[in-house]
Amino acid sequence: MRSPPVLEHVRRIDSTNAELMRRPFGDEPAAPVALLADEQTAGRGRRGRAWHTPPLGALALSVMVERPVQGAAPLPAGLPLAIGVALARALARHGACVRLKWPNDLYRDAPGGPAKAGGLLVEARTQGALQRIVAGLGLNLEPGPALDSLRAGQPVAACFAAGAAPPRVALAGDLAAAMLEAVRSVADGGLAPWIDAWRALDLLADAPVDLIAADGTREPGIARGIDDTGALRIERPDGTLRRVIAGDVSLRPRATDP
Repeated sequence: MRSPPVLEHVRRIDSTNAELMRRPFGDEPAAPVALLADEQTAGRGRRGRAWHTPPLGALALSVMVERPVQGAAPLPAGLPLAIGVALARALARHGACVRLKWPNDLYRDAPGGPAKAGGLLVEARTQGALQRIVAGLGLNLEPGPALDSLRAGQPVAACFAAGAAPPRVALAGDLAAAMLEAVRSVADGGLAPWIDAWRALDLLADAPVDLIAADGTREPGIARGIDDTGALRIERPDGTLRRVIAGDVSLRPRATDP
């Protein structure tokens, strides 16, 4: 196995993703780096949503990987899905079982039903012949006032019971190594090795859902899993299938408000 990323640990930062994205490029690909923050004041989720991390209330962790490319290279297809699988496997080794909601959310079972325990934001920046991929994770660790402050229109859950979370730095190191391996795997060989594992963890397989556009309009359907590229398949009320790529819409269980 290739070496894990170097783990940097800071007390407070605006955004771990933003910090790694704005660092200057060198002439050669930089060694992989992971950045852990105890508090994140201006974190971002998908589609620009705010993700504030209270002091020690959650894990704010980003991993940076650089690779040589030719021209304007897009993010490898389905990369957030593979990272989600890798994180689910790593968390299971620590006793926390999560499922995955397309394309980038981690969910835990809770008394009122599945609730969000974490989310991913994967970004890329290219300069010259180098592409930088930054994968950011926000993860709720334990219940308490810090977790309560994150509730914003949807149920949230912690990965661990009160007092049961592993040491932050050790957990961050394990999760960062898992994220790095997923990025390398998909960048080198594509999504195929991860598809079956993602399907086994699919929170909304065959469930009624709403696709929510940026303007708030909803389209009902049944979630029918992902295709071989990682795109979501939604069965419309008339029986036809719609293929949805990440970034098009938000996905919600039918009974949950956005």
